[in-house]
Amino acid sequence: MADVDTVKQTHEQQLMQVEGVEGVGIGVDDIGNPTIIVYVSSAGVQKLLPQQIEGFKLKVENMKEPITALPADR
Repeated sequence: MADVDTVKQTHEQQLMQVEGVEGVGIGVDDIGNPTIIVYVSSAGVQKLLPQQIEGFKLKVENMKEPITALPADR
């Protein structure tokens, strides 16, 4: 099985194409297993996402505010 970083990188573009997905990251689930975190703008987006990818569970996090990039010189 591939590591979680490789799976995230492989599927990130596909996940970001889903309307309402704001970002994709890596974290752990409630028992410490690696997971792919998908940040969404509303709860309804979760229905459009798979529960897991290549054996890694997707954890959906609802964003209260949009993600904004920091300036490169910070």
